Amino acid sequence: VSSLQLRDDLLSMLVAGHETTGSVLTWTIYLLSKDPVALRKAQDEVDRVLQGRLPRYEDVKELKYLMRCINESMRLYPHPPVLIRRALVDDVLPGNYKVKTGQDVMISVYNIHRSPEVWDRADEFIPERFDLEGPIPNESNTDFRFIPFSGGPRKCVGDQFALLEAIVALAIVIQKMDIQLVADQKISMTTGATIHTTNRDCI
Repeated sequence: VSSLQLRDDLLSMLVAGHETTGSVLTWTIYLLSKDPVALRKAQDEVDRVLQGRLPRYEDVKELKYLMRCINESMRLYPHPPVLIRRALVDDVLPGNYKVKTGQDVMISVYNIHRSPEVWDRADEFIPERFDLEGPIPNESNTDFRFIPFSGGPRKCVGDQFALLEAIVALAIVIQKMDIQLVADQKISMTTGATIHTTNRDCI
């Protein structure tokens, strides 16, 4: 790659990456706070694997349920919620949609991830929908039903780093504290580059 491309990729990973990972952690903690059974299961796994110490790289593959909680959170609240691609040549998409060179195509990851035509109980937080003994879900092994990092040659360059930092941070949080949602909160979301809460003081 050119120096310019390398610079742009690194800038995207460092600048965009911190906001997306922060949003993933926010929504995962929120979803776990609403599901005490899932939270206890995640905490038990962290306690069993870490034995009270900080996580190491080799622990990540053993935190299977915690990773599925993050995966399911990214399914329900993907970052970014919309992907935009610009056609380099004239093309015809499935369904006979004609796309002209230079035309932008918007892909709603949020709608795909919550579509009842694609997912059973699409609006529910069910970490177990992803097999704990199977591979970590991605665009390829879900036939592009799960695309929080996009897919193909324009896929996020920081996907593995983002998952690593999210699972390490979440493991430390639930290892050291209990999570409880403040009572009588109306949690609503707003979108930009990511999906985030409109009220930042709810958890």
